[in-house]
Amino acid sequence: MNLELLRVRTQSHEVAVLHYEARRPRGVAIVVGHGYSSSKHNLDPLCAFLASHGYDIWSLDFPGHKLGASGGSLRSVHDLIDAMDAVISAARDLEPRALYVLGHSMGATVALCVAALDEDVDGVISIATGWGRPQALHALTARGTVDLRSGYVDGLSLPELAAEWEPLLAQALPALAGRPTLVIAAERDAMVARASVEELYARLFEPKHYAVVDSDHTYAGEHARSRVLSWLNERHPRE
Repeated sequence: MNLELLRVRTQSHEVAVLHYEARRPRGVAIVVGHGYSSSKHNLDPLCAFLASHGYDIWSLDFPGHKLGASGGSLRSVHDLIDAMDAVISAARDLEPRALYVLGHSMGATVALCVAALDEDVDGVISIATGWGRPQALHALTARGTVDLRSGYVDGLSLPELAAEWEPLLAQALPALAGRPTLVIAAERDAMVARASVEELYARLFEPKHYAVVDSDHTYAGEHARSRVLSWLNERHPRE
């Protein structure tokens, strides 16, 4: 596997991307987005694992996230969508046979919305995100049991983002009908309840697959490695 740090431009940001180039490529690209307040490094174990099995991985830092290298300010959910869309365009320059989007938490919601807007995205892998997030985040904030880590982001808070993306997500799910979607919940997730993930899954159309991994919220991507690989390999077995 070869690692390359790239910069991709949107209309308003320069997005940092870590490209994991597989040594024995299958011709399948996967664009990966992290969760709120995090960075591409959180998903490195998953990305490196998939690249070791022949998948070409493009993992980005979303704008405004201080742990990442993209910088700038996160002013709207459209900054997230534009960032992932720009990385998809960069990945397509290498002309893969198939292209998927994958995300963890906030990044999974972005992946679902981006795929709905781009009919040439072949499928979506959604890890640890669900339906009804504005209400759930309001309840978590009221109880004071979860740190939403707004200090790690220059721009909108997670509840503000969730309020923006909920109507976009409602429009996105029907547009994904006919394209494969893998939805993964984390067994010990204190941020996104399994019921919320299951509600999201119920609103999706076939073909779809649901799985649960033994993990908390933060490390759900890492612990989902074998499930994600198995799902991808069913669609793209080695020749």
